[in-house]
Formats: sequence, C-alpha cells, structure tokens
Amino acid sequence: MTGTGPAGEETGDGPSGARPEAPPRLVVVFAPEGPAPVTGATPSPPNGVRVERRPAAGPVSTFAGVGELARAVGRAIGDGAIGAVIVHPAETLAETAWALELLHEGDARVVFVAASGSPADLADAIAVAAAGPQWLGCAVVAHGEIHAARHVTATGIAAPAFASPGAGPLGQVIGGIPRLLGRPPERFTVRGPFAGRPPRVGLHVVALGDDGRLLRTLAADCDGLIVATRAGQAALAALLPAVSEAAARIPVVLHSPAAPPAGLAVTRLDPLKARVLMHLLLDAGHDRAAVLTAFAALEGSTATPPPPAAF
Repeated sequence: MTGTGPAGEETGDGPSGARPEAPPRLVVVFAPEGPAPVTGATPSPPNGVRVERRPAAGPVSTFAGVGELARAVGRAIGDGAIGAVIVHPAETLAETAWALELLHEGDARVVFVAASGSPADLADAIAVAAAGPQWLGCAVVAHGEIHAARHVTATGIAAPAFASPGAGPLGQVIGGIPRLLGRPPERFTVRGPFAGRPPRVGLHVVALGDDGRLLRTLAADCDGLIVATRAGQAALAALLPAVSEAAARIPVVLHSPAAPPAGLAVTRLDPLKARVLMHLLLDAGHDRAAVLTAFAALEGSTATPPPPAAF
C-alpha cells in the first residue's frame, strides 16, 4: 500500500526558479498478510504523506512477539518514518499497545488499529501517525476516537469498540485532522536488555468464596503477582494472610477500588496491563523493590509531556 498526497508531488527547479517541495513524510503500516476488513480499501494518504505497507509477523501473542514488533517499528523509524500504524487483532490489541508503549522510547507516533475495523479507522490511524504530537507515544484509533495506550480497553471484539474508563478518549479525528481533547499521559518506558528466563507473572482475580488457597498455589510458582478485586475491604481482609506471604517473597501489586491494607502496593492500571508492566520490569532484571518503586512512580505520574520516566 503506497501513495503520495498532492503535496508530495515533486516539483523541480524550472525557469521560474520554483523551489522543489519537501519530500513526503513516511508512515509505515504493518499489516498481516491476507484480507482484513480494515485493509479492504487503500485510503488516500494525507497531503505530503507517503504510506508504505510492510508485512507484520502475524498476531502478537507472546512477549517475544512484542519485542520483534518493537524492533520492526525501530527499523521503520531508522528508515525515516515519522510514524507507524499497526493492524492488530482486537482481542489483545490493548495489551500489545501498552507493551509497545513501554518499550518505545522514541518520539515517533505508533498507532494501533483493529484488524476487524473499517478502512475509515485505518485512514484515521494514518492521519494520527502523520500529524499527531511527537510526545503521543502509542495510541489506539477506532471510530474517530484516539485513545492512550495506558488507558484503552476493548469493549467489543466482533465489532471492535474501545473505551478509556476513568480517562475518556484522548482526542478525535475530524475530517482527517487529529484533534486532542487533553494531554497524553506522561511517557513511561522500560529499558532492557531483556535476557534470561522469561518471568512468570500471575494474575489472581478475587471471586466469591475466595479463601486464599488458590492464590497461595499460584504465587508459589510466580516471580510476581497482580491481585485484582472488585470486592470490598472484607474480601481483602480474608485474603490478607496469603497476599502478605506472597508479598514478602515476590513483588505483589493490588488492583482494588477499596483502600489497600497498609504496606501493599496498589495500582490503577487495568490488571492485564499491570501484569504486562510487571513482566517487562522483571524481564529487564529489576528486583522486587525496584518493581514496586516503578509502580509507585507510575501512580504518581501526571499528564505532563516528556521527558519520559524510564526504568
């Protein structure tokens, strides 16, 4: 998929002394081979933008796949791209976008769009990748809305829909022009190298009748643990002995609407995204104390633009 808008047409020096226009800005679209609703029609690129399609390795279902995707985006930026668009299955799009946000340290805009979306979504994503703010980081575009990777979550799969609970959309694309409604969250990155055995990070969801035995069993085979509950303080009190035992050995972070018991780390991140962050921190070699410090730093971050926090 390649195209150049009218402003990208070259104009040579002629007798009139006209100066050649600047070369078109490059946006690379990573899309899997084969048909997908979102790539059903090639959108016309914005003026002054050249769109180049590159094959994606396929659906990202592992952290190794996320790493390869990050390297592919890095190569595109090294080739002069000002932004990248990633066509991705809707079911794991929010997690992958957040993981890439944590790994992407540059200023180039990276925009995700659901493979089951519409060609209009792809056109909007290209517009954001070409003309969004440099400190945008990773975002998700769907149905004319722009969502920050940190906040977005999927609310539909067959007919992809996305929302940012507690934050709302970051902006909109109107007439092919990105318009922000607020500042993106502060950038937060995790630096490698990533080596050795991939860590095991568990996610325990507190449910009716939970007495802590399943949590203990899970924690025994984990390097880190996220505990998610929508229950109140009574449910947390019943689990406190098991949670405290695990927290003495491995990093444990709690996602709960209730006030956390003293001494336990807490996060407002979606539990699945909290697990992604903990995995990358442990994979980068951070110990228990450093992981908890990173979560505390993330909770204290604001919507201020760069410089990004990094761990």
